[in-house]
Amino acid sequence: MPVTEASSTLPYPYQSPSQAMSEQAFGPLFKALAWSMVLALLVWYWRLGIDWQSRQGILSAVVISMMAFTAWHIQRSRITLDTDAIEQTWMWRRRVTLKELAFVKVMRVRGLEFLIAPRIYVRNLGGTFTFFYCHDRAMLDEFARLAEALKRHEQRV
Repeated sequence: MPVTEASSTLPYPYQSPSQAMSEQAFGPLFKALAWSMVLALLVWYWRLGIDWQSRQGILSAVVISMMAFTAWHIQRSRITLDTDAIEQTWMWRRRVTLKELAFVKVMRVRGLEFLIAPRIYVRNLGGTFTFFYCHDRAMLDEFARLAEALKRHEQRV
């Protein structure tokens, strides 16, 4: 893999991908599960015969709206690894530059990745922790390679 300009200035031995990698943050089964939970709650509330004009009805509508809002963001969330940073679109944008990385760990439950979304846990040089969701195996492997490069660098120092 060719060394990119940004990766040659990193303080640790990692060669970032020459082209940005961008994938959906959550897998299709996880997305379907999120939407089915919203739909199941909506059906359950409907069957309860709640008066939607009452205080209970308004609170129920708020709960359903919040769950639908979260499911919408699960549906459209993307993670990107490029020569400069790790970034994820979510309810808010998360971004950590590669130069600021102090620690990276890939966290996943093998065999249950369809149910428990894999995540990348990072800490920057300032000590701030951030996590990113990622379901793509190629990107997870790339993050594991990044974590190994940081670990080797830390052992040398």
